[in-house]
Amino acid sequence: MPDSIQKIPKDHYVPQFYLDAFAIEGPGKDSPHIHQYMKDKIVAPRIKDVASEKHFYTVKDKETGADIRDLDKFFTDAEGLTAGPLKKIIESEEINLEDKDLAAVAAFVALLAVRTPGFINGQQSMEEEAIKEMMALRATDINQMQKSYEKAGIFLSGKELEEQQKFVLEKRYSVSFGNKGYFLAQGLEVARDLAQWYYEQKHWHLLVSDSDRVFVTSDNPISIYRPVFVPPAMNAGYGNGTLFIPISPKLAILLRDAPHKNQKIKLNRKRVDDFNRNTARFSTNYIFSNLKSKQVHEMHKKIDNKEFQKTTVKRHKWAPYIFMGPPPVPEEPLFKI
Repeated sequence: MPDSIQKIPKDHYVPQFYLDAFAIEGPGKDSPHIHQYMKDKIVAPRIKDVASEKHFYTVKDKETGADIRDLDKFFTDAEGLTAGPLKKIIESEEINLEDKDLAAVAAFVALLAVRTPGFINGQQSMEEEAIKEMMALRATDINQMQKSYEKAGIFLSGKELEEQQKFVLEKRYSVSFGNKGYFLAQGLEVARDLAQWYYEQKHWHLLVSDSDRVFVTSDNPISIYRPVFVPPAMNAGYGNGTLFIPISPKLAILLRDAPHKNQKIKLNRKRVDDFNRNTARFSTNYIFSNLKSKQVHEMHKKIDNKEFQKTTVKRHKWAPYIFMGPPPVPEEPLFKI
């Protein structure tokens, strides 16, 4: 096939086999569809067309500039190890896996946390705020700021310098990043440690919807809750946080540092709605479901995802800086189950 008409790789940052569990029932099993909730409408595309982006996992070789596609194969291999164990959990409604299979699911969860645009956007936001904070810190000394500018060959009048100082201190600018591979590499480094932590330290629970309410998922499927032992000023994150991962319309996995009394927990309508609301908060753009629901759509429209993805910087007496997004929903009283 000539290079000009070669098929452009489409990478699924949320695996198709995972979304298949949320497929619309009925016709189309050869090419399953799913309800995709947008802010202004609900559509029903094919699963192979959602949560994907052309060349999302293509990175450039530093020396030659050639496309490298190793990441896509890496994620595909990891998915192959997970599909069977995850299907077993869904069909049996039990988390009863051999150690190697549980380790594979733990690795899948860790990779799912760091391979989406939502994670990359969060990392970019954190990096941007760090750069802005560093620039603002330097700009507090206007004399030092002037010396830096003049060293770079930029000579400003006193008024121009004051205006520039105000511009930097108020952070009235944006920072863009062209190297997505850098943030993907960061994510993979984090995922390696997270996988081990989830397998060795987290307690696994299976949540079951005990009503006509179904769990929804999203283009950033893992949502976080802040455990009671983590201070409100801190972001619990994917390590110390309590993780919620829907795996089918009826089932979800909950990972906690401290165990509940029962491994399997039934949830009523209200609790399923509460979990779905947090899933929507963590979504980047879309949520997905096997059902078309006006109630779910109204809930999704009320959530400002862009605001939720922003990183803010706070200074404290006991720490120079804390970088955090909006605080995760606290576990209590939600987890009194």
